[in-house]
Amino acid sequence: MHRLSSIQSWSGFLGFFSALCILLSTVTAAAASEPANTQHRDVVDASLYPWSAIGRVNMAGIRSRSHCTGALVGDQVVVTAAHCLYRQDLSRWATPDQVHFVAGYQRGEFQAHAKAKELFIAPGFDPAKWVHPDNYPNDWAVIILDKPIGRTVGYLGFLAMKNGQLARFHDQQRTFALAGYPRDRAHAISLDDSCTIKAFFTGVDLMSHSCTIVNGDSGAPISLRFDGGLAVVGVNSASGVNTNQGKVNTAVPVRAFADTLTAAIRRTEQSPKFADGPLRAGRLPARTAGRSN
Repeated sequence: MHRLSSIQSWSGFLGFFSALCILLSTVTAAAASEPANTQHRDVVDASLYPWSAIGRVNMAGIRSRSHCTGALVGDQVVVTAAHCLYRQDLSRWATPDQVHFVAGYQRGEFQAHAKAKELFIAPGFDPAKWVHPDNYPNDWAVIILDKPIGRTVGYLGFLAMKNGQLARFHDQQRTFALAGYPRDRAHAISLDDSCTIKAFFTGVDLMSHSCTIVNGDSGAPISLRFDGGLAVVGVNSASGVNTNQGKVNTAVPVRAFADTLTAAIRRTEQSPKFADGPLRAGRLPARTAGRSN
């Protein structure tokens, strides 16, 4: 029988309510709204890297089923949004055995599957008031899987992007990519590869972006393309958030939870390598090394 691990939260995050209220002074339930559809997004081949390292985070209960998007960034480590792991039907967090990650899922087929072993959820996230300005910077979670499927399907790199780096990417007219499983096409991974990250909010680890998203895209990686692969820079959180600068989509940057992420990778891999930033390169699938799309 699979032994369940209790949900663990890592301390160290400060509350951002005061600063964010200034910036998101008119936040309403519009964060739960969504554009009509994602039909203009391109469906990509989930069997090919880097898309094979992205998958559905499925949560099953007795009375409910739900899914979000997540991405492997290590042999056993997945990043997603915190609100994806909350059981609305039971008003409590999911236990690890209720969370499944299906990598490279496409129309009933998939590249790999694993259950969660441990869940690390941002300690500042309050699921009882999800659509609330205090929550957005804390809408991240790190999942440790019970099997190292990243060795088989590959994993994405990541970059804890800073303000100066974003400014340079703007100068270079670099675009970002979001790949996920939106509700209107929940069984095929689709891609918006012309996203822009507009800015970081002042004083909080939160950024606004232009990727087209709907329900199901929560937790999807927002990434930069590098040599046929992707480097995750943020985790998609909410759409249509009303601010004093108009409606924006929000994402939590990797830099907000880089310490948790790197610690999880160090726990599950032998001698992992990180560059300053922190920055980490992705890994091709073992069985199809050199093959990408």
